[in-house]
Amino acid sequence: MPNISHSTSPQYKLSFLSCLGIVIGSVIGSGIFVVPSIMINTLPSPVLIFIVWIVSGIVSIIGGLVVAGMGLAYPESNDLLDYFKVLFPKWVPFSFNIISNWIINTCGTVAIAFMFAEYVGYFIHLNQIGIKITAITLVFLLTLLDTWNMKASDRFQVIFSALKVSAILILIALLLIPNKGSMENFSSSADFKNWNTLKIMGACIAACTGALNAFDGWYMVSYMTREVKGGVRTVGKAIITGLLICMGLYLLATFAIHYNLTTQEVGSSKLVAVTALEKVVGAWGSIIISIFVLISTSSGVNSNLIATSRLLANSASQKMFFPYFAKINTKGIPSRAFWLIFVYEAILIATGSFEFFLDTTLFFVWLFITTLTAGFLYVFIKKNLQLPNLPRIPMIMACIVLILFGLIYLGNFFL
Repeated sequence: MPNISHSTSPQYKLSFLSCLGIVIGSVIGSGIFVVPSIMINTLPSPVLIFIVWIVSGIVSIIGGLVVAGMGLAYPESNDLLDYFKVLFPKWVPFSFNIISNWIINTCGTVAIAFMFAEYVGYFIHLNQIGIKITAITLVFLLTLLDTWNMKASDRFQVIFSALKVSAILILIALLLIPNKGSMENFSSSADFKNWNTLKIMGACIAACTGALNAFDGWYMVSYMTREVKGGVRTVGKAIITGLLICMGLYLLATFAIHYNLTTQEVGSSKLVAVTALEKVVGAWGSIIISIFVLISTSSGVNSNLIATSRLLANSASQKMFFPYFAKINTKGIPSRAFWLIFVYEAILIATGSFEFFLDTTLFFVWLFITTLTAGFLYVFIKKNLQLPNLPRIPMIMACIVLILFGLIYLGNFFL
């Protein structure tokens, strides 16, 4: 398996905590502050919303287990691109590389940067040009940090991911401790009681879009495998642990929001966390949430930049992009890949063209995850692969569950 070309080995190795920071940073953006409103408008039943969160979380964790299994099966491979190269003809990893580098990862990063800039507007008045300049500045400063010193970048990511988790826990506490809510808010809307089973199932699948979008990004840390102490094992543990933490936070936050707001109030709010907190603590709610979002989004942008630069450098080293961008500097950082990503994302921000691709990113993510899992399952069974510490039957079942869910979810896009 080809490796990224470099003059010296990476001098700084990421720990389990570093990987956990990237997982949490990639997964938790601003979704939990907005998604509950989108989901309740699709599925007006708080109880079923909880089930959707749990199912989406479990499916994401299964995805993490399957990726960990791939790492054990192919120890010379390091990330999703490498797994695609091992399992499929050349055109499949080539397609994955193009769509991941130039649509999924970059457009997702830009969307988070835009969210950061919009919330800066709570403290400083910004017009549309000001928002774009702020978003570009954020990406520039984080790129500067990431290319200057990996240890400093790692510390930033770990600290801000910890602050992100703390902020959500504080939000949950502020919503629950005053005990101003009611369990009656968990009753379904009047219209929902007349829905038939088929309509409910369709709404549940559609609501999964919001939940899966909130869990998206867990696989990004796999692009860092070469620079991690313990390699694929550490990465796999970080993915599972990170997703469990994220699922717990999402469930608690969703409960706290619905405890304080009726189904109608949740559905009519564009910033549901702000609405819920303002109901409890007054006008301070919007300021508190704005600070939380700034912390969360800056961490999200940084983790995406770190991971995306490695994927781009890896693809360049395998001649799937210009080899010039495979080069890393004396500190073990793919600085050329970083700055190319910055330029591209700055163009996306300035033109607003990223919005054209946003609606398709989750579709592509699950298309590739489902395809990769199907290819791995085929080889796993055909070659009778044995994975250390991972029983054969549970791995097969995990692959089947992930494939079935992926097919159902992808099929919903065409209904």
